[in-house]
Amino acid sequence: MKKSKISIHFDGPIAKDHAIQLRTFTKTLGHIQSSIDRAYLDLKTDSGIIKNARLRNEDYGPTDFLMNQTREGGFIADLLGTDDDSGEIVKRIDGAVTPAYEKAHSQAQTPDSTDRENLLEQVQKRLENYKAEAQQPIPYDKFFVSPDARETRAYGDRSIVKEFDQIASAIRARDGDGSSVEISLSAEQALSTYVFDQRVSATFHDVVSIRAIGDLVEIPITLRSLDSGNGGTSKAKAYNLISKKEFNLHIHTERGFSSLRRFLKKRNPIKFSIVGCPVYEYGAFDRSAGDMYFIAILKTEL
Repeated sequence: MKKSKISIHFDGPIAKDHAIQLRTFTKTLGHIQSSIDRAYLDLKTDSGIIKNARLRNEDYGPTDFLMNQTREGGFIADLLGTDDDSGEIVKRIDGAVTPAYEKAHSQAQTPDSTDRENLLEQVQKRLENYKAEAQQPIPYDKFFVSPDARETRAYGDRSIVKEFDQIASAIRARDGDGSSVEISLSAEQALSTYVFDQRVSATFHDVVSIRAIGDLVEIPITLRSLDSGNGGTSKAKAYNLISKKEFNLHIHTERGFSSLRRFLKKRNPIKFSIVGCPVYEYGAFDRSAGDMYFIAILKTEL
């Protein structure tokens, strides 16, 4: 029996007179509940959570938490797990958020001056490597079935930490007025406590939103839509013929966009294969329907 508690403590001007704006509080509770749901769904199966996963009727009981009467000391709310195994959910949240928070806290104390290569620079390098035949694409059927345990866990972590990033956004938006939100976790015993002030909330966002380009992949697709992007990066909606899922395909060159136009047919869509690169966010990628960057057309008919 591992019942649990999640405590939320707003302090500073955001909790003037021990009160808080309804909009801020309901948003925070919503993201806490979503993190609980994400953690539960990630624990439910060995393969972890998948994109757009939703609770079923039988999942609501194990993910129910009750809110006690709020306490003074700023503005404090305690959320109590009602299920005997709710502690496992809170431990999963702790396991996901703690590494990101520790990195963000460290960067807030000692800012990281490393210049990171932006996404388009990474894509361009992949394109140049492909043209020079320095890198060959992995067939999608092999790529699709080969995620390791670390990548599977990373996707679950990302689905949880993005909810905490949204909670911290209430502090980022206050222009450093001294407000903070503290979230404490316990499952029979105290776990982690996260204090998001202006600096930590900003670096936490930087940490959990880092994106990187993966290796080349050969993907059989049909096109469903094309959008020129009004001068920015173009985007297509593509249907993956192996995973049977729709995904976003980003196109960073005009030549790439033009080369795809002839494959866009509403009736009798053309089956063809492309070379693309997965977009990893906080080390995670959904291999069924994650975003890709377009590199080249490989086969014009399948």
